[in-house]
Amino acid sequence: MTIKYAATAVERQIKITEEAGRIENLGAPIHNSTSHAAVFTKSEDGRDIMYLSLDGSAGEDARLGTIDLNEERLVHILPMPGAMGGFSMTKAGDESIYVATHNQGNVYRYTPWNRKLEVLGRPTPETTFGYALTSVGEDAVFGGTYPGAVFYQYRPGEGFKLFGSQPFEPGEHYVRSLAHWPEAGVTYVGIGSHPRLKRFNHRTGEVKELLPEAYYNDEFVYDLNIEGGKLFVRLNPSNRLLVYDLSMDDSGKCTEKFEREVPGVNSLGVSPLYAGAVYYTYIGKLYRYELDSGRSVSLDVDTTILPFKLDFVELADQQQFPGKTLVGVGSRLGRTRLFKYNPQNGNLRISDLEIEGVPTNVQSIATASDGRLYIGAFLVGGTSIFDPESDTFTEYKGVGQTENTAELDGRLYFSAYPHAKLFEYDPAKEWTLSRHTDEPNPRLLFDLSAEEQDRPYGLAVGRGKLYIGTICGYGKRGGAIISYDPRTGERCVYRNPLPDLSIVALVYANDKLYAGTNIWCGLGIMPSRKEAELLVFDPERGEARGISLPVPELRAITALIEGQDGQLWGMAEGWLFVFDPRTETYTHMAHLFPEIDYRESIWRDASLKFGRDGRLYGTIQGRYFFAYDPDQRKLDIIAEDGARFLADDRQGRLYFSDGKTRIRRYSPQ
Repeated sequence: MTIKYAATAVERQIKITEEAGRIENLGAPIHNSTSHAAVFTKSEDGRDIMYLSLDGSAGEDARLGTIDLNEERLVHILPMPGAMGGFSMTKAGDESIYVATHNQGNVYRYTPWNRKLEVLGRPTPETTFGYALTSVGEDAVFGGTYPGAVFYQYRPGEGFKLFGSQPFEPGEHYVRSLAHWPEAGVTYVGIGSHPRLKRFNHRTGEVKELLPEAYYNDEFVYDLNIEGGKLFVRLNPSNRLLVYDLSMDDSGKCTEKFEREVPGVNSLGVSPLYAGAVYYTYIGKLYRYELDSGRSVSLDVDTTILPFKLDFVELADQQQFPGKTLVGVGSRLGRTRLFKYNPQNGNLRISDLEIEGVPTNVQSIATASDGRLYIGAFLVGGTSIFDPESDTFTEYKGVGQTENTAELDGRLYFSAYPHAKLFEYDPAKEWTLSRHTDEPNPRLLFDLSAEEQDRPYGLAVGRGKLYIGTICGYGKRGGAIISYDPRTGERCVYRNPLPDLSIVALVYANDKLYAGTNIWCGLGIMPSRKEAELLVFDPERGEARGISLPVPELRAITALIEGQDGQLWGMAEGWLFVFDPRTETYTHMAHLFPEIDYRESIWRDASLKFGRDGRLYGTIQGRYFFAYDPDQRKLDIIAEDGARFLADDRQGRLYFSDGKTRIRRYSPQ
C-alpha cells in the first residue's frame, strides 16, 4: 500500500473564542423516568411501599424513590451520588435496602429508620456494574460484578468479602445472577457472557457446574429464583426457563434434578410462590407455572411491560383486589409502569407513575431531508426531533437505544440496540408507536438476534438498499454486513466478513461498501486481532477484503465519510487518514490527537463532517470539537469541554452533544 503524503506534524491551536464561531447550548432533547430494579416491602407505619432505583445519566444522579403502592405515588426520593442507575436491589434481614449501581460500580445502603443513604464503595477497583443482590442473614448481602465476574458478600462493619476465584469462572466477565439456599449453605451463581450455572458450597468452597452443555449456546444465566423447592434458571437471549427440583439428604448433600425447559419467559425471573404456582410474563402476556404438574397456563392478560420485579402484596382495596395481588413493575415509553393483577377475580390495573423525568444521554444525531434533526437516547431510548427553524425539541417514545439513522426514499431507518433492531419511520405520517395501533409508525422491520448481532452502528445507503454494519452479541466475535431492500423486504446477512473484526462505520461509494472496523467484539470476550483494517465489500459478489492501515497497531477506525473529491476520510484512534478508493492508496495522514490511544475496549468514538467553509469538522473522545484544514495542515480545537456525534442543518450550522445529555450548536463565523 502506498502513501502519497507522509505523516508530518500538524499545527494545533485552541480557539475557544467568538473568532472561531459561536457555540449555543440548546438543552436536553430527551427525558425519561424509567427504572430497572425494585423492592416491595412495608414502611415503618405499615404502608405497602416499593423502593425504586430510578435511572440517571451522565451528570444526572440516579435516584432512590419510595412509592406508595396503594396510592401509586412517589412519597420520597433521594439522589444516589455518582450513580447512573441500578440493575439490582434487595432488602436485607434488618429492613435496610441495598442497591448495586453503574457506571462507577458502587453499592448503596439505605436505612429506612433514619432515611440515611450510605455509599459503600465498589466490591473491587475494576467494578463498573453491579448485579444480583441477594439477602443473606440479618444484614448482609451477596452480589455479582462486571467486569471481573466477582461473587462477593457485604456485611456492615466487615465490608466486602470475595468468594471463590476471581473471576469466579475463568475467562468470564459477568456474575449476572445469584440465588441463595440458606438451609443447604449453598449459593447458585449465574455466569455470562458464556452461560454457566455454578453451585458454590460456603462450608467447603466446592464449585460444581450444573448447566447442561446443550445450553452453552446462549449468552447469560440471567436470572435465578428459588421457590417451592425448585430452582428457576432463566437464560438470555433465548428466554428459556430451566426448572430444577432441589433436595437435600440428612448429611446435607444437595441434589439438583433437571425437570424441564419452559420456553418463552422474558420477565426478569419468576414471582414468589402463590397457591402452588409462580407467575411470569412473555412479551407482556401473563402466565402461571404450576409446580406440581409442570404446566404453563396463559392467563390471557396483557401487562404491557417486561417486568423486572414481581411480588405478591395484600393491597388496601380488598374489594377490588381481595387477598394477595400480583404486582409487577417495569419501564415503558420512558416511564415506570405498574400492573396489579388479582388471581382471585382477574382484576387488572395498569398505571404509569408520575415521576419527574431526567435528561437521558444522547446516543445518536442525524439530519434528514426535511431539515430536522433526529436524536436518539441511550439505554431506555426515546427519540427527539429538533426543528432548527423554531429551535424546538419534540419527544417521542417507543424506539430503544438508537445507534444510527439513515434515510432512503423518504423513509427514515433507525438502527437500535439490543439485538440489532431496524425500525422504519414515515415522517409524513403521525408518530404512533407510543400507543396501541395496528399500523405503528415507526414499525419494527426485523432484528438480528438469530444472526448473533447486537449493536448496529454502521448505516449506509446505495442503489436503493440499506446497509447495516454491526457488532456481535455478548461473548462472541465478528460483526456482520446486512443488506436490506425496502421494496421487496429481502435481506442478506454477511457474517464475519473480516474474521473477528466488528463493523462500526459504513460508506457506500463507487458501487462498493467501505467500512471502519474494530478489534473489540461483544462484551465478555477478549479480541483475537491486534489491528483494525479498512474493509472493502462488493455487495454484488458478497466478497470482502481488508486493507491495512499505514500506521501499525491501530485498533479501531471509528469514523468514515466520503468527501466531495470522492476520497474517504476517516479517524483511527488519534490519526486522520484519507483513502482514495480508485487507486486504493492513502493520500493523507495526520496525527491530530497523539494523546488518544485505544488501549482499552472502545466501539465508536469520532464523528466527521465537512463544513461549508471546506474545513473538516469533527468530534472525538466525547470531549473535543475541532476543525481541520488539510491544505494548511492546521487543527483548531473549538471546544474541549464536551463534544460527541455531529450533524448539520440547512444553514450550515453544526450540532453535537456535550458528551452527556445536552445538544450544542456551532455557528461558524
